[in-house]
Amino acid sequence: MEEPDKKKSRRLCSFKDEWLQLPEYRNWLTKASEDSGHCSICRVQFTVKFDSVKAIKHHAETKGHRIKVQGQVWSSTSNKVSVKTDNAEEQHICTAELLLTYHGVKHHHSYRSQDCGNKLYHSIFPDSKIACKIHCGMTKAEALIENVLAPHSLKLAVQDIGSTPFSIATDASNKGNTILFPVAVRYFNKDKGICMSIIDFFEDADETSEAIANNLRSCLQNSGLIQNKIVAYGAVNFGENKSVFLHLKQMLDLPSLVPGYCSAHIVHNTAKRGLNMLSYDVEYLVIKVFSEFSSSAKNISELKEFSDFVETEYSEILHQVPKRFLTLFTAVDRLLKNWPALKYYFVNKGKEDVSRTIWAFLAEQEDRVSDVETITLPELYIYFVHNVMSQFNNTIKVLESDYIQVTELYATFNKLRREIQNRQEKGFYGYKVTQFLKKLPLNEQDTFVGDAQRAYTRMLQYLEKWFDFSENSFYALCAPLNLDEPLQLNKLCALSTNLNIQVDVDELFTEMCILNDVLPILKSSIHDAESAQCQQQQERHHQINVPEIWVELFKCCEAPNLLRIVQHVFAVPPSNAFVEGIFSAMKNSWADERNRLQVDMVKAELFVHFNYKMTCAEFAGFLQTGAAKELVTAATNDQQFQLPLTPPCLV
Repeated sequence: MEEPDKKKSRRLCSFKDEWLQLPEYRNWLTKASEDSGHCSICRVQFTVKFDSVKAIKHHAETKGHRIKVQGQVWSSTSNKVSVKTDNAEEQHICTAELLLTYHGVKHHHSYRSQDCGNKLYHSIFPDSKIACKIHCGMTKAEALIENVLAPHSLKLAVQDIGSTPFSIATDASNKGNTILFPVAVRYFNKDKGICMSIIDFFEDADETSEAIANNLRSCLQNSGLIQNKIVAYGAVNFGENKSVFLHLKQMLDLPSLVPGYCSAHIVHNTAKRGLNMLSYDVEYLVIKVFSEFSSSAKNISELKEFSDFVETEYSEILHQVPKRFLTLFTAVDRLLKNWPALKYYFVNKGKEDVSRTIWAFLAEQEDRVSDVETITLPELYIYFVHNVMSQFNNTIKVLESDYIQVTELYATFNKLRREIQNRQEKGFYGYKVTQFLKKLPLNEQDTFVGDAQRAYTRMLQYLEKWFDFSENSFYALCAPLNLDEPLQLNKLCALSTNLNIQVDVDELFTEMCILNDVLPILKSSIHDAESAQCQQQQERHHQINVPEIWVELFKCCEAPNLLRIVQHVFAVPPSNAFVEGIFSAMKNSWADERNRLQVDMVKAELFVHFNYKMTCAEFAGFLQTGAAKELVTAATNDQQFQLPLTPPCLV
């Protein structure tokens, strides 16, 4: 009997330097590692360990690579043979096209919409020579965004950062099966205050902490910011052993790197972990009640009839979003407003036709649903969750404020911790719960109190694990910079030592005295100005923008030592809200109707959307200034590019 053929092991290949000299590859191929190459045109890395040189050939034949190579050929050819007549009309046409393209990106217009509008201008404005000569269809709009506006916006962001210390932040989200990572930076500019920009947006299926850290390092190198002092890394999740934060500290030699925890996420998880200790799952009750009425007009009509019967006003049932646990407060609040009618509705349906989760809260009321003077044990859990979540909801409102800074986190979290501790020590579970708890049997009282105390304990454990409440923590030491009271030299020195910042203590003392003298005047003037603005906009004024006070101080006098400390502290993000905003903008731009949009194009749009801090009207004024000459010139040269043979993406 013949032996079966043994399966041959696959031979792995390594990158050969001789491939770099091949005429068809040498203009764009570089060696990335021992078993991978890098395309400088597409800015992607590919492995050669399985297919050897065939992998390079395969990449060279991809559609995206061919389009980009052809674009470079057309660009160089047009620059050699085209002779531009730099007249005023041509500049005006180019400026108009730039402005229309910018407007489309800022408001998430599709290129189909822009192309359609482009065909209408000569009809709408027949007497305008400029409008009649605007030709900015899909392909040209894409070229202006990807080749002109996006690179220019990144250049402005990097120039504005200069040598200023900054923090870097990222997170992962997916579009279909594509994993995407935006890279955002945050820094304090002494003339503008807090500034945030996006410097990269990349795709990578490898979500390991080491891979993310390597990508962040490459991003910093490509943008020319690797030499700056990176003070913090911001993210939603931080691992305890192998995390992006730890890899960055080692990789970039940053021993004093500060973890920029997402404060809202910590509060979210604190509430969730605590309420998991309860015997009755109020969150699941909210979800099941919502599902009962979310898609049934008949059920809603019946509930409205019961609302009229019990003489309460019907309010729409709200949904609890699992990833945003603090929406539970508004959902439970709405549930309680409808609770008398809901009890009648579900009891009338009967146990067999009601979800077991819902019936667990109503089983004891089947025969006395009309008794409003008594609250059962399951109902107590609903009122308890409503009361506890109101405190977390107040905290999250502070953390989601536009003015919140890292200097306020210690006071905010300490206030939440003290609130939980006081409730636990004094056995307070909400006034209504306390009143009705006395009327329950002793065994039910013991069950509820035990659950509530365990919930408080779990909340405190989680909160103290993920937020450093020690007096020497970064959050405690930087709190004086919130300017709630005059600065003290010993606290400034302790902070500079903690952050490893070299300062001249004698000069720092003088700067501190000047600040303390002018601080009341600055606070008063800024408060009056913001109050007047809020009255004009009919908005309620909540708090002073602390970075704005520092900006005004640095306008009044030179304070280099204080500036170094302030730049370091205010670069630390209080949350990951800016990165979440990038994902929201991505979803608006990359809607299902624009499913042929490519990652590079989305990246370019995000650069334009976030790195230009101007409204469309302000950008129109900017294009008329000398500062935009470089931008307009680049766009004017692009007008001579020949259109690609491949039709543009129909987005």
